[in-house]
Amino acid sequence: MMRFISSPNWHKSSLVLRFLLLGVATTISFSISASQTTGTEKHPLKTFEIAGISLNTPLETIAKILQTHDYTPVNATLYTKQEPAQNGRSTVYRIEVEDTATSRQLSYFRSLTGGRNKSPSARDAAIPATEITTAQQLYDYVCAVPQALQTERACMPQTPANIIFGHGQLIAIDAHYSALLKSSDSSTSMIIKYIE
Repeated sequence: MMRFISSPNWHKSSLVLRFLLLGVATTISFSISASQTTGTEKHPLKTFEIAGISLNTPLETIAKILQTHDYTPVNATLYTKQEPAQNGRSTVYRIEVEDTATSRQLSYFRSLTGGRNKSPSARDAAIPATEITTAQQLYDYVCAVPQALQTERACMPQTPANIIFGHGQLIAIDAHYSALLKSSDSSTSMIIKYIE
């Protein structure tokens, strides 16, 4: 037995076995990396839609989709639309899509502008029906978590007039995703950001 272990053939066999194990470990590592990448593609925030587009939407189709929602391109990354509101005011909608080699961000903003309205809108006026579902879905994803995490994410109780988390600031959801939500009758800001 001792002669077998110390023989040159044993060392060759051991070396072959080590290379074989290294090959298996490398294959498993690549498989895990590939499955994590696939998992990222299916992340709920990657597919979360605002005005028909998401972080997954190919750049070449964004303009066409937003135009079906009456947005006009201002430049390659900014789209706007405007609708009349009460008291001679207008509601302005703005969507921005920032895309780099390592990150992608989808931003949506709605605000009132113009007019001669000297009295503010009612404090308890409801968020417009056209965006309340989207705001609630984003809020539910970020805030339907244990209480400690709700506190960390500053999830304020939802009301028909206000849906907000993170004090209206961009907050980290995990290692790759961040989000912002501040929605009321007079304005809404929503941002979803992915960083590799």
